[in-house]
Amino acid sequence: MTHHVNQLGETIPQTLNGYDPNVFPAFHETLQTHFPGALPMSKYMRKTFQSLSSYGFCDENTMGMIAICRDEVAEPLFIEVIRYWGKTFNCCSLAGFVMMGKTGLAAATDHTPIVDGIRRFTFYAMPHIAISRHGDIGKVYRDGVQKVSHACGALETVVKELASGHLKLEMDMQDIEQTIIRQKILSALTYGDKPDLIEITKLASKIISDDVEALLNSLDRSVFNYAVMTGIQIHGPLGTHWIYPQDFYVVGSDLPAGKEKIEAFQQAQN
Repeated sequence: MTHHVNQLGETIPQTLNGYDPNVFPAFHETLQTHFPGALPMSKYMRKTFQSLSSYGFCDENTMGMIAICRDEVAEPLFIEVIRYWGKTFNCCSLAGFVMMGKTGLAAATDHTPIVDGIRRFTFYAMPHIAISRHGDIGKVYRDGVQKVSHACGALETVVKELASGHLKLEMDMQDIEQTIIRQKILSALTYGDKPDLIEITKLASKIISDDVEALLNSLDRSVFNYAVMTGIQIHGPLGTHWIYPQDFYVVGSDLPAGKEKIEAFQQAQN
């Protein structure tokens, strides 16, 4: 049996399956307590792909778009979108907030394939959070870094600022993305609120979902058919990755009211 020595100096058998609920029970208990209905990323991606096939989406006629955090630990989701949907437009920013704007959207949509007069794309957008094998929120161990790291660092910074009562409200041109994140979160809070990392991550997911819907609403539905998938990407032990689903819907002129919600992940709760 091969073994792996983690950053804590502990030896872990490589053959362990981090997705098995009997392995690292503290992690799985924390996951199900705070993110009920979360499922392995591979199952989530397969389900979204299979669900969208009945709406005419396939890798040959569809382009992927993705807005997740710039953090390298979030990259596996980007890889999965490419694996299922082929060429994928990078819409990423800190914490997964959608900051591409109308110009970025125009560039992305201009690259989508035209098949039978329709341009199709899938849009995955979500923040991320880590849970250690001990059930610690926000903690992740990165290869080559001999100390605990954090995800999402950008959101954790806002959590700490709110807790301390010292907020940087001015626009920092050397830190534009973090400034926008802070402003968007503060605009969604009631004065005096001090959310923890779980609460602020769920709030970020809601903000991102709303921003995606508002941005894409400008598109001509007689030309564009698209699907939106939002939620929270969760990093677990042994390189496991999970998705806590939020929105999943398709937009197109051939649908009732031009939009249809897909009920594929009913277990997930906000």
